[in-house]
Amino acid sequence: LNLLRKLSSTRPGCNIFFSPSSVSAALAMVYAGAGGLTEAELSATLGHAMMVLTDRTALMSAYKRLLAENQYQDVALDIANAVLILKNFLVLDGYKMDVADVFKANVTSVDFARDGAKVASEIDQWVKQKAKGKIQNIVGGGLPEDTAMFLISAVYFKGTWVTMFDSAKTMPRPFYNHGTESSDRQTMELMSEMKFGRLDSLSSRAVEIPYKGDRGSMVVLLPDSNTGLPRLRDGLTAEVLKELADMMWWTTVELRLPKFEQVKEYTFVPILQKLGLKSVFTVDADLSRAADPGLFVSDVKHKAMIEVSEEGTVTAAVTTVRTVNGGRGRSIAVPQIRRFHVDHPFLFYIRDKVTNRVLFMKEINHL
Repeated sequence: LNLLRKLSSTRPGCNIFFSPSSVSAALAMVYAGAGGLTEAELSATLGHAMMVLTDRTALMSAYKRLLAENQYQDVALDIANAVLILKNFLVLDGYKMDVADVFKANVTSVDFARDGAKVASEIDQWVKQKAKGKIQNIVGGGLPEDTAMFLISAVYFKGTWVTMFDSAKTMPRPFYNHGTESSDRQTMELMSEMKFGRLDSLSSRAVEIPYKGDRGSMVVLLPDSNTGLPRLRDGLTAEVLKELADMMWWTTVELRLPKFEQVKEYTFVPILQKLGLKSVFTVDADLSRAADPGLFVSDVKHKAMIEVSEEGTVTAAVTTVRTVNGGRGRSIAVPQIRRFHVDHPFLFYIRDKVTNRVLFMKEINHL
């Protein structure tokens, strides 16, 4: 949520889409090698205090359990991690064992300088495979010759709605871009039983649209006011989302939801610095649990795509980190149809209902 707010503040009025799971996994692999101030800053950025875990061993065990709980029925979910290390660059065996064991990362040795184009092509092919072709050219032409380590975390999700939208009811309807400018967009319609709730403190309402398999769902948060998205976004906290999940009830909803597909790319270093993660990007970075002094992070990049249709959702995301060596809810019967027409800026997130992990999050200001 802090990352969403920072992205929105740097790109006001723009659509935002990213995968908290992918970003967290990539940074957690850096955390596995960190010590001192760098470890403390990464811990704060990753929200370890909210996990009520401060012991490093317990934290790593928690990450391992989280990544192990990815067996879904009727939903495709693939989370893959990889670490590429410069040939002859000394990385501690303990670090390589940790990322392989905890994050199931594929650890390989490569020559970024001599085989740069080949390595870049192999990375792009790996990402293309793990993202089922939905994300391509994450590296492109190549990697700088001073690359010491390259960490990758990819997430792919494909879910089919429990109750699909009838494509015959999809038609152009007004969507108020930025809350004020009306523009017709292909909008789906569904009348179905689903969970509904209100966030009166944020003048907003929500619906939860389940995917088959009863584990994943999309939660759509819609402000009452056409221009109420900033207040909603700024007031969201983990506690608010938990409160919402606990108070939502089953009712009949007439849902209208735009049909769309989008791709977003970000360079995260400036955003992460604003969140308090600073030392890891300097030559004073303490990555002593991974390698000798001098190793620091130079780039953190993220690319995400999403397609929302009558059948369901397909989404994928990849986070890359390049390092350089510098020297349950209530069920209440409500005999009322709730109209939930998404015709102005809104938020949604895709979550794992078992682990309560947010897989993807998106803010839409215009279509």
